[in-house]
Amino acid sequence: MVDVDKTGHGVLVVTMESAPTVMGCPTCGVVAESRGRRTTTLVDIPCFARPTRLRWRKRTWRCLGPACPTRVFTEQDEQIARPRGLLTTRACRWVLEQVRREHASIHGLARQLGVAWKTVWGSIQPILATLADDEARFAGVTTLGVDEHLVRHEALLFRMEVRDLHRPAVVAVG
Repeated sequence: MVDVDKTGHGVLVVTMESAPTVMGCPTCGVVAESRGRRTTTLVDIPCFARPTRLRWRKRTWRCLGPACPTRVFTEQDEQIARPRGLLTTRACRWVLEQVRREHASIHGLARQLGVAWKTVWGSIQPILATLADDEARFAGVTTLGVDEHLVRHEALLFRMEVRDLHRPAVVAVG
C-alpha cells in the first residue's frame, strides 16, 4: 500500500503497487525490461460504510526477444482482479456472499459500491456461469427439497400483486 485518501464525494481511495521484481515475457520467457507503471482503478468492498476504490499502479514491461510477437505487456494478478475486470476479486467474492447469505439485490450492492448495476452484474455473471456449469456442486447430494415457508410466502406475495381490487376473486395464481 502506498497511500489512502478520501475524495470530495466521500469515496475512500487506496493506492497500491507491487514490489519491483524480475519479470519474464508471458509468451517467450525472456527477461523483460521495465517500462514504468500505469494506474488502473478498481472497485473494492465498502470500508467504513463508504464506497472504496483500489488504485493499482501496475508495472508495464517490454519484451526484448527479437522474434517474440509480444512487445509490451502489463502485469496481471488474479488475486487482485481478473484481466480487464472492474471489481477486485475480493469485491466479487463479497457481492456473491451478500447475494447468497443476505439475499441482497444486485442493485442494492451496486449502490453500496457506488457503481451501476451493469458494472456489478458484468463482473459476477462470468463467475456465476462457471459455478453453474460445475457438475461437482451436486457431489454428495441425494435428495432435493423445497423450502415450503419460502414457497408459501412467495405465493402469497404473487397473489397479492395480481388480485383484482374490484372483485374478491384471484385473477391469476403462479
